[in-house]
Amino acid sequence: MTQSSAPPDLNRIGDLLVKEGLLTPDALQKALKYQADAEGYKPLGRVCVDLKLLSKVDLQRFLRKHQKSIHLGDILLNMGLINQQQLNHVLEQQKVTQLRFGDLLVRHHVISEAQLVEALSLQLDLPRIVPSPELVDRELLEALDESFLRAYECLPIHKYENQMVVVMSDPLNGELIQRLIDVFKCKIMPSIATSTEILACVSALFDAESTRLNTLNMDSDLLQVTHQHHLSEEKLMPVAQFLVRSAVEARATALHVETHENYVRVRYRIDGVLQHKTDLPQRMAPMLIQCMKTPFRLKRQRYWEERITTQVGTKKVNLSISFFPGVWGESLVMHISHPKANFIGLENLSLSPFVQGQLHTGLSRAGGLMIAVSPIRNGRTTLLYSWLAHVNKAYQNTLTLEDNIEHQLPGATQYQYPPNSTDTYEAMIEAMIDYDSDVVMVSAVKNKEVALRLNRAALVGKKVFSSVPSNDTTTAIYQLMEMQADALLATPVPVMLVAQKLLRKLCVHCREEVPLDATQLHKLGVTLKQTEKRSAYEARGCEQCEHLGYSGMTALHEVFEVSEADRQVILSGGTASAIREQARQHRRLMSMLEDGVYKSLIGLTSLEEVLNTVLIHEGDLNTPRNVEDIYYLCNGQA
Repeated sequence: MTQSSAPPDLNRIGDLLVKEGLLTPDALQKALKYQADAEGYKPLGRVCVDLKLLSKVDLQRFLRKHQKSIHLGDILLNMGLINQQQLNHVLEQQKVTQLRFGDLLVRHHVISEAQLVEALSLQLDLPRIVPSPELVDRELLEALDESFLRAYECLPIHKYENQMVVVMSDPLNGELIQRLIDVFKCKIMPSIATSTEILACVSALFDAESTRLNTLNMDSDLLQVTHQHHLSEEKLMPVAQFLVRSAVEARATALHVETHENYVRVRYRIDGVLQHKTDLPQRMAPMLIQCMKTPFRLKRQRYWEERITTQVGTKKVNLSISFFPGVWGESLVMHISHPKANFIGLENLSLSPFVQGQLHTGLSRAGGLMIAVSPIRNGRTTLLYSWLAHVNKAYQNTLTLEDNIEHQLPGATQYQYPPNSTDTYEAMIEAMIDYDSDVVMVSAVKNKEVALRLNRAALVGKKVFSSVPSNDTTTAIYQLMEMQADALLATPVPVMLVAQKLLRKLCVHCREEVPLDATQLHKLGVTLKQTEKRSAYEARGCEQCEHLGYSGMTALHEVFEVSEADRQVILSGGTASAIREQARQHRRLMSMLEDGVYKSLIGLTSLEEVLNTVLIHEGDLNTPRNVEDIYYLCNGQA
C-alpha cells in the first residue's frame, strides 16, 4: 500500500506533479497557498482537482504511478495523528524491519488500523467503506470464492451498468484490479477498508447463522408495504435497514445520508458530534433515500412532518426525517429519539448549585412564566417535562398542549395538537385558560397570538411553562421581540428564561487534570489571578471512549429572570450588550460560558469543548469575572 515514508523533500507530491508536467510551478504555488489557508487539512491532489488545475482521472493515474513515493508520514502529521518524534522513531524502525510504514505505526500502537485507512482514504480520494453483509450484493459473490476474498482482502459491494464498487485493504493493487476486470468484464471502482473489517465481513457472509441474525426488526407492516410498492428498491431495503439499526445501536441521535460527487457519505451524530460511519457508491443515493422515506409516506401526504414509533432490535425509538437538495443530489437526515421510561428530574440535568437554586425559586412560585430556551434538539422538551414533574401535585390540575407527547405525566391532562385540527392553536390555549387549571404547559411560543394568550394565562394566576428555540436567553428575548411577543417581556408577572445547550461529557476513565491555561481562558473572556491554583480537565482518549476523550452528554445553563430594570432596557430597544450588562451587574446573571468554565473545573467537560459550543457575548466581555468568582458563584457559595 502507499506507506513508504522517505524524506519529505524527495517525496513532495507537488514536486512530482510539476516534474510530470501535470502542474506548472505557478499552479503549484496557487494550490499550496489554498491548502495552507484552508481551515482543515486537505490533500494537495484534491486541492488541485477542486481548483480545476488537475482532472480526477489524471490524479488517480498519477497516484497509481507514484504509490511508492507518496509521503504518508506528512499526511498523518498534517492530520494531527502523529508527531514528529513518533514519525522519526518509526522511520528508524522501518530501516531495520523493512515493514511498511503504516503497518509499523499500527503495530507500535501509534495509530489504529482504522485511522491509517482514514488517512489513506483522504490522500487517495477514495471512498471509505466499512463493509457489512447488508451492504453487499450477494449475487456478485457467485463469481468469487471465499479463499480469493480472504487472500486478496477484497469484497465486491455493488454493480451498476458497467461499473462495480469493490472494497479493498490495498486499493492500489494493480494485479487484483486486473483479475477483477477479467472476471466481471467491467470497470472496477476501488474503495478502502481495513483488513480486519473486510475479513470479518467475509466470515459473516459465509456464516449462515450470523447472516440470519443481521436482519432488522422494524414494524413488519411498514416494510411489507414498502416491498410491494417499490420492488425496484428491494435490493437496497436491507442496506437502509442496516444503517438505521447500526445507528440505533451506536446511540446516534441522527443518521445523515449525504450525496457527494463520487460517493454517498453516511455519518452518525453521537454525543452531539457527527462521526463518519461509511461511504457507499454514489449511484445508490436516490434509491437509498427513497427507501428511507417510504415508511413515512405511508402515513400521510406531508410525510416530512411524520414521526414513526418502531422497534429496532430490542429498542423502541421515534424516527422523523429532514431532507435538502444539493448539487449532486438530495441528502437526508433521519432523527432518532429514544423514549425514556422515566422523567429526567432536575437533579439529573447537570445543574450547578447556583442554577438549581434559581430554578427552585421559579418553580416554587404560585404563578409566573417560565420559558425553556435551547437550539433545536438540545433538550428544551426535557427541561419542560422536568419542570412539570417537579410541580405535579395531587392537589393541582395540570393541562398541556403539545406538538408531540414525549412522556405520559400521571395525573395531568395532555393533548397532542393534530395538524389537521379544526380548532386553532390559539383557541386551544383559550380553552386551557377557561378550564379550572393550575399549571399550563404549551410546547412553544409560536407567534404573537400565542404569546398574548400565555400572558393572559399568567395574569389570571396560572403557572405557565413554554419554550422558544434559540441559542441563549438574550437571543430568545430578541426572537420574542421579532415576533412581536413583547407581551411576555412587558408583563408584571415574574418571567424566567432558562437556556440550555448540550455538549460532550469527558470520559471519566481517561480525563486528565491539567493546570489552567490563561490563553484559553482569555479567549473565553475569563480572567485568571496569578494567585489562583485551580486546575481543569482535558480529553485524552482510551478504549472505553473509542479514543475520543468524551462519552455521553452534559449540559450548560443560563438563567435570566426579567426585572423591572431589565424591562426598561429591553422595551426601549437596548442592545444585547446593554441587556446582558444590566443583568450581570444587578441580577447576577451567570452566563452559559461561565457555567461551562465551572463544569471544566469539576471535570464534567473541557474548556476546549466549551469554546466550541458557546457563543461569547460582547456584554459578558465588558463585565468579566475571574475563575475564583465563577467557581464560588456557580457552587452557590457567593
